[in-house]
Amino acid sequence: MRRKRRRQRPAQSARAILHQIAEVVHNPVRERFELWVAGDLVGVLGYRIDPGVRPTATVLHTVLYDEYSGHGLATRLSADAVGQLRSQGMTVVAVCSFTRHHLQSHPRLARAS
Repeated sequence: MRRKRRRQRPAQSARAILHQIAEVVHNPVRERFELWVAGDLVGVLGYRIDPGVRPTATVLHTVLYDEYSGHGLATRLSADAVGQLRSQGMTVVAVCSFTRHHLQSHPRLARAS
């Protein structure tokens, strides 16, 4: 009787690999953050800057190609964008439902505004 060989799990999941090769790039000329995976633009987070005593960045929308959804990449795009905007001393207001939900789900980020 032969024993079945168990398949070994891959060292890294597809999700982990996607996160390693994904890069969030700030494009201030177009007022957006872009998510690039292996040289392809796969997601965009658009915002608007409202000047004032303390400038406010209003997140308008987050868009990700369907084939890349479900891997946490939109969350990464949103988190990186909010972090970069706040590091520039801005208050972040989310009109975009995805980013608003992300901020509400992560109280540490929500308190920072």
